Amino acid sequence: MSRFCRIVAAVLVSGALAACGPDRPPETVTGPTPAAGGTTTPEASSPGGGGFASVDQAVARHLSAASGARYVGQCAQAKPDPDAVCAIKVATVDGGDVYGVGAPSSEVVGFLLLREGPDGWRVVDDHVPGEPDASTPAWMAGID
Repeated sequence: MSRFCRIVAAVLVSGALAACGPDRPPETVTGPTPAAGGTTTPEASSPGGGGFASVDQAVARHLSAASGARYVGQCAQAKPDPDAVCAIKVATVDGGDVYGVGAPSSEVVGFLLLREGPDGWRVVDDHVPGEPDASTPAWMAGID
């Protein structure tokens, strides 16, 4: 399990950063469907794999395959839920889009670099700031 996924899993288990939410269940992004020519393997959101039709599908597959996290979509539409993860676009760098991920109505705990290619969207790298022994990738320069 990558450092990024351990951090996301810790946030989900603890629920410490989440705000109180409604009693109804949150809206969940439907299972990721690969773009034409893509695959449904976990490698589909990593370099060398096929892509997905949308950013949400690529993020959902990456988080689910690596940590079992339940992705509920873009943070702007996500309802508070300590057992879920949402994403928000924070920058466009290095030929891709950087998304912050964390519990809805909470702080960003990690970042994903996504790129769109001819086969769709895929996660090409991730980073958790402050993680011991982790170097900061060049694509994080200038992101606050």
